[in-house]
Amino acid sequence: MIRFMRSKFRRGMPQAAVLLAVLLAVLTAGCGNNAAAPEMTDRGNKKNQSDAEVTSAPEKAGNRKPELKDIGGEEIISTRQEIPAEPAAKERNEDKLLPDKEEKSAEEAPGDEENTGNRETAAENVQDTDRAEAGNGSCPEGDRQDSVKSAALQVEEQTIIVPGLVGAYRYLFLSDTHIITLNGEETQQQLENALPRRDTLFLDAQGKKPEETFPAWMAYANEQKVDGVLLGGDIIDFPSQSNLDFLEENLGKLEMPVLYVPGNHDWTYPWEYMTEKGKNEYLTALAPFMRGTPAAQVLENEELVILGVDDSSNQIDPAALETVRNASEKGKPVIILQHVPFAAEKLVREAAQVWKNPVSLGMGAAGGIYPNEASLEYMKLVLGDTSPVKAVLAGHIHMRETDVVAENSGIVQYTAPPGYLGQAILLTVTGDAPEAIRDPAAQEETAADYLQ
Repeated sequence: MIRFMRSKFRRGMPQAAVLLAVLLAVLTAGCGNNAAAPEMTDRGNKKNQSDAEVTSAPEKAGNRKPELKDIGGEEIISTRQEIPAEPAAKERNEDKLLPDKEEKSAEEAPGDEENTGNRETAAENVQDTDRAEAGNGSCPEGDRQDSVKSAALQVEEQTIIVPGLVGAYRYLFLSDTHIITLNGEETQQQLENALPRRDTLFLDAQGKKPEETFPAWMAYANEQKVDGVLLGGDIIDFPSQSNLDFLEENLGKLEMPVLYVPGNHDWTYPWEYMTEKGKNEYLTALAPFMRGTPAAQVLENEELVILGVDDSSNQIDPAALETVRNASEKGKPVIILQHVPFAAEKLVREAAQVWKNPVSLGMGAAGGIYPNEASLEYMKLVLGDTSPVKAVLAGHIHMRETDVVAENSGIVQYTAPPGYLGQAILLTVTGDAPEAIRDPAAQEETAADYLQ
């Protein structure tokens, strides 16, 4: 106010007028009629950005248009990808002769102009917890657990059509949560690695850490009574005893089977990256959560096989091949769960803009990872023309992507959004095709059309 008076005096405003303005300001200051302050989100004052229309995934392969739903019943928060503002520590990959992989800052992230085909663009209208809970009063799911409502989790519904299935099977697909817990027993080296990543890198839009929201996902899976929980790797950021104890506590609360494939972070430290010690000690420590063997696991019902395969080293573990062959000979449709996705033209192109090294298996000449002998055999088994595989689920790239990875058989790959942003996929596998699938015109479209 003093600066205001001085400025008016300098500009020649009459003293009486200035005093009158001051008096009016004092009289109206406490009236309670001030305009409400503009609503702010956790990421600043950006809000209500319009989402780009999502193009349906290949109908021929049986994919409904993805639909995002907020678990608390509030407005949808659709996210194409979100790159942390702080760069991640580099991950050494010297053993695989690949360049360092690091997360880029938001300023370096690719634009959205080319990415409206298979996922929605970012909309940062983040609702705070109090407002989200207030909006649940009219929700028919009002008896939902408080921990689930307050977590502001986001779920995208995805349907995979498998002709011939009689039942419908639902799975919660969650990947790349990068959980970091500390119990006071960490070494200085572990702390120097953990603290910057926990406090600046792996946070959701509300600033919550994944270890805060992961229990809510377990509660949500139980509430929805899904047929299984599919964990696509990098659930923990490193294999400390504290993180392993956290897994044991939370996965033990599930009332249904879990299929958990390892990611490259689940069993490594930066100073022990994919070494023999890491494989023999840290990967082995994860075996109790992975049905006794991380190499390959099977989650099976009367109609369907979910096959989890370890490719966290950027190649297929040769020990997985026998299980893969056996699963392929069961005479049932198969869905693959792995951490590192298969390369596809669009995926390779877009991931290259975010990551400094190859992050998908195959298409080495185009920027993917050159497969070794075991990986080549695996790819022939699961992507060949006679393969029973109907879909592939993957993570690793921190992007929600949908790509055709086998044109002749129309196998579609779904990569999960980063779980540390509080996002997951509620997957339904069913034989009940939507109207778009029954349309003969839609059935005539080839898988190649969706790679353009």
